[in-house]
Amino acid sequence: MKTRKRLCIKFCFSAVLFMAAGFYAHSQDLTGLWLTKNGISKIEIYKAKDGLYYGKLIWTKDQSEKAKKFHGELILTGLKQESAIAYEGKAHDPEEDKTYSCIIKVKDANQLDLRGYIGISLIGRTERWIRVSR
Repeated sequence: MKTRKRLCIKFCFSAVLFMAAGFYAHSQDLTGLWLTKNGISKIEIYKAKDGLYYGKLIWTKDQSEKAKKFHGELILTGLKQESAIAYEGKAHDPEEDKTYSCIIKVKDANQLDLRGYIGISLIGRTERWIRVSR
């Protein structure tokens, strides 16, 4: 009888942890200001009226006129939420003037992984971005 009671308590505890983990994953927000790999630039991600997410370049470490001409340019477009933590859309590299498919996974409140690829996501590159304040 004690074994059955312990098993029931363990099951209930596990269920509570599982639900809490689901709630935590659901609460991860993509919007905000993000510092790209190696602190090269800052991207502001916002949700538009169409329900999709977009990200525009608002700052670059390189303050040359060449780099500044990209300020305000949309870098991330048409990001659609696919799960509690994953978004899919397009990522634009303004220096190469190329657009890639991308998957963004919000790791926690302050980190995301952006994977850019052509064709299938197995062939691509992943960058970790860090949330920053203004």
